[in-house]
Amino acid sequence: MAKKLTTKQRIHISNLAAIKRATYKARLEDVINYDLSFYRFKNGKLNLSKMARCTGLSWGFLHKYLWFKGL
Repeated sequence: MAKKLTTKQRIHISNLAAIKRATYKARLEDVINYDLSFYRFKNGKLNLSKMARCTGLSWGFLHKYLWFKGL
């Protein structure tokens, strides 16, 4: 049977999640502000796999947030 989390534990977990989210967003903004031609194929599409490897962000995260931004 799973233990219930205390209020302190819930606050700590939400703080960790907020910090992780902020770091990912900051790293994503750095990538977008960088020269995107480095991450492009010859046909002009973005190479998300290369971008994920170089930045350390997951492919799914990049795919979702770049789609939101319209890239």
